[in-house]
Amino acid sequence: MMMKCIYCLEDKPETSYRKTEHVIPQSFGVFKNNFTLNKVVCDDCNKYFGDNLEIDLARDTYEGHSRFEFNVKKPDGYKSYSKNSRIIIRIAEGPLKGTYAYREYSPDNNEIILKPTPQVGFKKLDSNEYEYYLLDGIPDKEYLEKNNFDLKHIQAIKAFGTDVNQLERKLKEKNISFKLVEEIVPPDKSDNLLCEIEGEIDSMRFRAIAKIGFNYLTFWQDTEFMCQASFDAIRRFIRYGEKTTYPLVRVIEKPILADEDSKRRRLGHLVTVNRAGDGMSIVSQVALFNWITYNISLARGYSGERRDIKKGHFFNTNSKEIYELETR
Repeated sequence: MMMKCIYCLEDKPETSYRKTEHVIPQSFGVFKNNFTLNKVVCDDCNKYFGDNLEIDLARDTYEGHSRFEFNVKKPDGYKSYSKNSRIIIRIAEGPLKGTYAYREYSPDNNEIILKPTPQVGFKKLDSNEYEYYLLDGIPDKEYLEKNNFDLKHIQAIKAFGTDVNQLERKLKEKNISFKLVEEIVPPDKSDNLLCEIEGEIDSMRFRAIAKIGFNYLTFWQDTEFMCQASFDAIRRFIRYGEKTTYPLVRVIEKPILADEDSKRRRLGHLVTVNRAGDGMSIVSQVALFNWITYNISLARGYSGERRDIKKGHFFNTNSKEIYELETR
């Protein structure tokens, strides 16, 4: 018996559909009566998603880091991208204000702690604060002098997360002299340390989020419906990264639930699907941990069979229950 995969659209034997595809990736929680897809996503596509899109979403996004903050995953399961992460963390208070940091699991404390990223800080002549740069982004000496940095006093340069020889070599390349005066050891505990977090939302994250919306619609429809050409743009974006002339995934500021605002949100994942404002196109909304809302264009200008596709569910990460949303 040959079966068609909703992503690669290839006809494959039933033996090529042994794996289960989840609407919400298992790395973001396992729920009672979980929404899963069977015999519609081939094992090749399932493996590709797990090895690429889902691992990226889980390990190198703010939503992925939130899994440990909200006890969806245990601390010892944390995998750090260290200085190669797209998430930039900077200390926002205290003597380490302005320094770069990254998260790492500590076996001794059995918790995720902040560790300093290799960096160097320069003090300005008219200020007591330091401006920090990652080692690969140290400015030239001329730039620092022009912008009123103090390069003469030995205590005007601080470094964290790097050994002295590496730092001296990097600064020598910029014609900057450095002498070690004392070693500063950052605190092990950082539970209550205020941080500023920046993150890049790129195509890989958009594709992983779009897959959740596409899988959600598939859960309520049949394979024949999902294999229509109207879904080819989002299908090929998710599976192969092919882009279109219009945005397939957009970030919107307002929450999905009408009774919530930017400060008051329920904890869990939200997924919806509905017709767009034109009454034809099919769109999905996804918000992992009810944080950023992603609007996904599943089928632009859909003109096929008219079905009642309006659905919405809340995945409670505390109770592990899935609740259907009601419209007003």
